[in-house]
Amino acid sequence: MSKITDEIRERRTAHTSQTLMMLDMVPLSDTDTKYSLLSGATRYLHDPAIAEKWLSLIATETDTTLKADMIRQLAATGLRQLNNTTALIDIMIASLAQDESRDLILPILGRLSIKDQTARQHLIEFYKQQENADTCRIILSWLLIPVDASPEDITFYKEIMHQAAETDKLVIVNRLLLQDTLDIATIASLLTPDEPIAIREMVLRFCFDRSFVPVAALLALLKTDTNPFIRIWCIQLLAVHGIESTELTDAILHAYTQDPDQSVKQAALRVFEYSLQLTPAIIEYLCAQLATAQNLQLLYLLAPYTAKNETLVNALLAMSAQNIRADLAVAIYNILGKLIAQCPALFERFVQAYEQEQKEECRTAILQAITSFTPNDDSLNNFYCKALKAPSPAIKEAGIKGILLIPLTKANIEVVEAAAPVLLYTQLNRELRRLLAKKISMIPQLSPATVKVFGQLADHEQDQTMKDICTQVLENAISQAGSANINWEQWLHKADVEHNFSGIFPHIWMYYDENPEMANRILWAALTPGNSSSLYQEGVSDIEILRFLAIHKDMDDNLSRYALTQVLTIDLGNESKFNHYLLALKTNPAFAELREGLWQLLEKRGRYVNQILLHEVLQPTETEFRQQLEKQQTPAGMLPYINYLQANCSWTPVPELLQAIMAKPFVPQDNDVMRAMKDACRNACMDIEALQRNTTNDDGPGFAD
Repeated sequence: MSKITDEIRERRTAHTSQTLMMLDMVPLSDTDTKYSLLSGATRYLHDPAIAEKWLSLIATETDTTLKADMIRQLAATGLRQLNNTTALIDIMIASLAQDESRDLILPILGRLSIKDQTARQHLIEFYKQQENADTCRIILSWLLIPVDASPEDITFYKEIMHQAAETDKLVIVNRLLLQDTLDIATIASLLTPDEPIAIREMVLRFCFDRSFVPVAALLALLKTDTNPFIRIWCIQLLAVHGIESTELTDAILHAYTQDPDQSVKQAALRVFEYSLQLTPAIIEYLCAQLATAQNLQLLYLLAPYTAKNETLVNALLAMSAQNIRADLAVAIYNILGKLIAQCPALFERFVQAYEQEQKEECRTAILQAITSFTPNDDSLNNFYCKALKAPSPAIKEAGIKGILLIPLTKANIEVVEAAAPVLLYTQLNRELRRLLAKKISMIPQLSPATVKVFGQLADHEQDQTMKDICTQVLENAISQAGSANINWEQWLHKADVEHNFSGIFPHIWMYYDENPEMANRILWAALTPGNSSSLYQEGVSDIEILRFLAIHKDMDDNLSRYALTQVLTIDLGNESKFNHYLLALKTNPAFAELREGLWQLLEKRGRYVNQILLHEVLQPTETEFRQQLEKQQTPAGMLPYINYLQANCSWTPVPELLQAIMAKPFVPQDNDVMRAMKDACRNACMDIEALQRNTTNDDGPGFAD
């Protein structure tokens, strides 16, 4: 094996010696011979000795074309056989000026420049001298390969950064940012709308990582950049150290109010929420902006800061005292009014502002804020009463809110009761009026003036809850002060028009004698069919009304006609009422229609009424009764009269009347009638058989004839 190795080694040495001899002849040969000799030596270029000899021939060759071919052949070997690349680099650099070799030399020199600083420096110098864009791009592609850049590389990157193409510039900027070698001025120069968006994003991310805030560049970018994400990042970066200057405040405010993108506006809003530093200068600037703004967005942005910044509160209060727009002043009072509970001094200032304010809407807002806070004393009672007398409905409502906050103690009764007249303003908030009316109604002893207010309110109020409260007040007043507080006209209107009897019963029973005429009219209205359900709700029936009037001897013809109609037409099943109607009719015997109606009652519903009571009301004569009997031509028509005589058997004409009935030819022939006659005769202590015989003798010839 060693013999074979030795033979191979000897053969290689022989080839090397022969090749070197061929290369020694190259300088002495013509061009064609050179190509032939070099071609033969090419296969042995991997040998270090031959490569070194080849490299020396390249250095001395004057034919640029041949020189380029020789360089190409050597480069094809990969150059790994060269122990020292210094000579090669020198040759490469010397040959860069040759057009034939440049395309071959640049990749070789670029590959060598990765580790060799000399080659790298020569490439940098050559790059600076080039005007060909393609050549520059090739050189730069090699120069950007090393990750760890030397100070010379960084200086070079900074010099060419703004001249490089977009793709290369992105790599250069990234390399410089990774090395953390850019100063704030250079960073700011990269934050312009002209820079590619990828570079702007990369630089902004770097600024976030280092908390760098190039204010001027960010402000310019915020105003001019077309990409909303870039503008959002600018806003967030500006807020890193807090918004502490009027310039930054103006920029953020402009973004919030004017930016076309909603996400940018939201980013600006969040900055106002967490990063705004309210220095005196910024507060002064914001107040000036508020005074000229067309909307209230800025004020609402500042609202959360008012709870913690007394300077801002004072500035806003001072601003509201100036001649500013009413809507702005109202908004300021509404925002600061919520702080009164935690800042008593602010309460006093609001009271002073109310006295000085001239605009009604502003006074309303101040008063609403004041009424949201109840002081420990009664110092605001008169203040609330004045508000109730103001012409503005809104101020009246605020005054009502204040009155509602006053404890209903004995000392405060007069103040609360004095608020009653405002209830007559029906255009005010319905719920506030309800609450105030309820509170006033809780006072044990209301004055006549207050009762009068509730009486007026009851006349015109449409809200049922309010009407119920008024009724309760009037009922209590009548119970306490008697008939002096009765409005008879109002009662009549309620009964006759509204069909409502709340508050009328039972007082009308008690004070009937105070005004019988109006009481009669009211009670008569109560008997109309439309009032039946209302009477039922009050637990009163028409029977009670008729009985009451009968006791007071005030049953007139209309009432008697009502009672008679009821007893004649009321649905069966209400028979228990018949006798009550008869008792009421008994008190007006002069009623012209009474007798005819009672005869009808006897004939139609005689079995449902008390016949004795009917007799007391009717009080017929014998002649009148006979006339009614003559009209009856059927057994059924005769039965009610027989029953009537049976019940009233002690009446003197009963025997003669029974005999007159028996004389009717159809009576003995009807079993029902005869049974009724037997009962009637028994009650009258008469013998029906004798009555029947006497009636027969009178009517025709006897058996003896």
